[in-house]
Amino acid sequence: MIKGLSLIRTLAVCLALLGLSVFLGCGDTYETVQKVQKEEPVFYSSETFADICADPSKAYYKELTTPGIYADENNWLRSWSNETYLWYDEIKDQDPACCSTPVYFELMKTFETNAAGDPKDKFHFTQSTVEYLQSRDSVSSGYGARFVLLQASPPRDVRVAYTEPNSPATSSGVNLSRGARILAIDGERVLDSNNIDVLNAGLYPEVNKTHTFTVLDLGSDTPRTVTMTSAAITSSPVHNVDILTASNGDRIGYMLFNDHSAPAAEAIISAGRKFLENSGIDDLIIDFRYNGGGLLYVAQILASMVAGTEKEGEVFEKVETNGKGYIDSETFNFAFEFPAEDTLSDTDLTVPSIGLKRLFVLTSDETCSASESIISALRGVDIDVIVIGSPTCGKPYGFLPTENCGTVYFSINFRGVNAKGEADYEKGFTPTCQATEDFNHLLGDPEEILLKTALAYRDGGTCPDSGSTAQRAPGAASQADQQSLSGEPISIQPSGLPGKIIHPRM
Repeated sequence: MIKGLSLIRTLAVCLALLGLSVFLGCGDTYETVQKVQKEEPVFYSSETFADICADPSKAYYKELTTPGIYADENNWLRSWSNETYLWYDEIKDQDPACCSTPVYFELMKTFETNAAGDPKDKFHFTQSTVEYLQSRDSVSSGYGARFVLLQASPPRDVRVAYTEPNSPATSSGVNLSRGARILAIDGERVLDSNNIDVLNAGLYPEVNKTHTFTVLDLGSDTPRTVTMTSAAITSSPVHNVDILTASNGDRIGYMLFNDHSAPAAEAIISAGRKFLENSGIDDLIIDFRYNGGGLLYVAQILASMVAGTEKEGEVFEKVETNGKGYIDSETFNFAFEFPAEDTLSDTDLTVPSIGLKRLFVLTSDETCSASESIISALRGVDIDVIVIGSPTCGKPYGFLPTENCGTVYFSINFRGVNAKGEADYEKGFTPTCQATEDFNHLLGDPEEILLKTALAYRDGGTCPDSGSTAQRAPGAASQADQQSLSGEPISIQPSGLPGKIIHPRM
């Protein structure tokens, strides 16, 4: 990697003066420049431009940073995208001197559509390195209450989906729980207020911000007022691990799994051990309705636990890259396996083997990516996966998140396929039984619509009629995809590990 300040600055200035998207030295003749302009674009290694930052103060790895200009950061993006982007040949080459880096990144993708007429790449995004490193540990700003917008425009309807233990939302005097309806925020009516900024500031707060809410609890006719101060909340990726008993005595495991983050590995293994106690379980229901994906190796752990040692060594997921060799496909191919230790937290965790022939999953349009990989991978080794709920989001693609100048970039780097070579779920997985969640019961309650539907299908083999009072409206926003009340995205919170090339995630 070239780190000489004077050389880099000279080359960057030459590039800006020439107005070209190829990296040329100032010593090149006019004739050479004209010749290059007429030929295929030239791409230098992204390492040539790494850590040359327009604003070094924003860089996370300051010891690696050299001062530069936007064109330097854009040249890195241009080369890195050409090296690793799955559809690199569909990127229209752009002059790195054209614009700021955030704008330039949005140009470094395909604008083609798929067979259904939808954007081929709708997953392109960035995150600050600081936020990214917090999210690897499931840390984010908030109250520990997850909100869903059943209706994002007037008449609005905002509910609490679930809460985190030991958080502002569950503190004494607040005690929010699933189903509570948010009636007002800082005096503004959620139903019809035009003061969108106040509503969004309350729902998606920065750390250490205090807001007042008027709430109507589930089963109550009397609103109450609570005040919460936001904090850096560490979310629990696994909730409500329980064993239900069927009328015939069968034992049915249930767990709510919200995030494929690094801490999820230990939580999954702990849940698996509970399911194996006292003669094990006959069936398992995993609630993926709020799980937008994350680290692929966490999905590998959960799928291996479900499939059991009988499937050990078979393909969990293979990755298909752009074939240019910058990503070693073999390194990132995953098998069903039972490692003796968890290399992330070094806790000597052994993956338990449940060994089921089928799995029930509860889904919504937020069920995405690594969650879908589990469905696909298990079906790839002939384990029956019964989907209850709404169609999933449809993302058979993944990232190798990469950091430069204080920003982590998420470009599609691979497509994941199962043991049968299948990855045909761009439209999402179609439910075996269609059902829409209700907010009149707690998660894990056998009367909650999605879980009730799964239990009924298990007993009778057919889909029962289902209904609910409070349903998520089609296309309504939720905190999982961080949609604001105006419909504009606020932020996205993937998980991962620090480093220049980070663990693959879906």
